[in-house]
Amino acid sequence: MSAETLTENSPASDFWLGVRASIPTVIAASPFALLFGALAVDNGMSVTEATLMSATIYGGASQMVGIELFGHQVAPWLIVLSIFAVNFRHVLYSASVGPRLAHWPPIKQAIAYFFLVDPQYAEAEVKSERGEEVTFVWYMGMALPIYILWVALSAAGATFGGLIPNPHAIGLDFL
Repeated sequence: MSAETLTENSPASDFWLGVRASIPTVIAASPFALLFGALAVDNGMSVTEATLMSATIYGGASQMVGIELFGHQVAPWLIVLSIFAVNFRHVLYSASVGPRLAHWPPIKQAIAYFFLVDPQYAEAEVKSERGEEVTFVWYMGMALPIYILWVALSAAGATFGGLIPNPHAIGLDFL
């Protein structure tokens, strides 16, 4: 990329600042994405179902609750209610971060709310508190690596999780 492409306040620069902000989250979330995939398959989901769950629900704690409830023949409405309860904090996040996104078109706001996870919320708040504009390009620069790697690593965990014959022997059973 040329220096012109990454000038301060350019969309490309803003995007890569978002990507850079995502790196700690990607590193921290990776083992949990792999674990989710492995547990989902262990609880009777197919690799495709586990991957689709990661792509559509996109909430680690909610997904863990969901797979545990799916494995116990719980009523579907109770599963949905439980997932909603675990993710209720996102309603509060949305209310807090909403004013920072109010200048975006409604479709961009809807996309942003789908990608709103704990670190995304925290970084948007910090950026705003520093007096910096939370741009859609920056937001997506942070959101996309986290989302793509969460879904991909969930699929990898679902695909290869069964290769660990005895999780207890290596101390993974507590997870």
